[in-house]
Amino acid sequence: MVAASSDLQAAQRVVVLEEGKSPSGDYLLYPFLAQQTVAVLRCDSRQAPPPGLLRAGDFVVILRYLPAPWHKLLARMRPQLAGLAWFMDDDLWDPAVLRDLPKTYARKISSHALQHRDWCMAAGAQLWVSTPALAAKYAQNQPRVLPLAPLPDMVRPPAASIRVAYHGTASHQAELAWLHPVLAAVLSRSSTVHIEVFGDLAVNRQFRDLPRVTVLHPMAWERYRDYTTSHTLDIGLAPLLPTAFNQARGAVKFFDYARMGAFGLYADVPPYQGFVQHGQDGLLLPMNPGIWVETLLRLSTEEAERRRLAEGVQARVRALAGG
Repeated sequence: MVAASSDLQAAQRVVVLEEGKSPSGDYLLYPFLAQQTVAVLRCDSRQAPPPGLLRAGDFVVILRYLPAPWHKLLARMRPQLAGLAWFMDDDLWDPAVLRDLPKTYARKISSHALQHRDWCMAAGAQLWVSTPALAAKYAQNQPRVLPLAPLPDMVRPPAASIRVAYHGTASHQAELAWLHPVLAAVLSRSSTVHIEVFGDLAVNRQFRDLPRVTVLHPMAWERYRDYTTSHTLDIGLAPLLPTAFNQARGAVKFFDYARMGAFGLYADVPPYQGFVQHGQDGLLLPMNPGIWVETLLRLSTEEAERRRLAEGVQARVRALAGG
């Protein structure tokens, strides 16, 4: 166990300022804090400080970056705090290293870390670092090296995941918008479902509020064919809204998902209606969000049913190919 400083031990609470979850937080900072006998409050420093957040007796840890509004709050509250620490897992305090970085990244480090270095030291902050190299470079600051000792749940093999995908192209923006609340509901109720969609930057932004969603960049047909030949899924999604463009759709997603060993959930409209054999090689569903949510959740727990439907898909493909 790494010994805590006296001001950390005396703190009523540890408040961590972070820009969302990060590897260094999960692997280094939070395992260290878990060894201390003090409550931890995580705050997203990308948001403005809520009124009354900090209390006398708090120990504040800055994880990498300190935005200006939080700097103002810390400067005002510093006399009442039990302590202050800056944890960095990269060299954020040396202007010389910024020359080798992309300009946007360098500007962020300069404005959110480097410019606060002198104030931080003048305020009596501790420096916590991730590596001996950082500790040696900033030895004059008497840094603490946090051990690389992740909590068990960070390295434990995950439970078997259910891989669900929607491989819609740019013409399926309406279907992506329709799917978002469906997937949000599923992900909030199941920790084993993982989602994959295709899309551009706008789609990435659209889905970044959801956990366990991977957004892949659109691919040319040959690359997509190669990708789906080497990639496996459990369930493919094919919602279809009643638009003029969708009137001429074909049932090609059946074969895309088959190539990945998956079966599909399809909108119960042409072209899937009349092609997909409901209950044998896929499921036909009305475009009712609640039905899609409950069907996905049910299938996520029924391995035998998933296997039966996937085997039905492969049998259908062989039959269609004359095999």
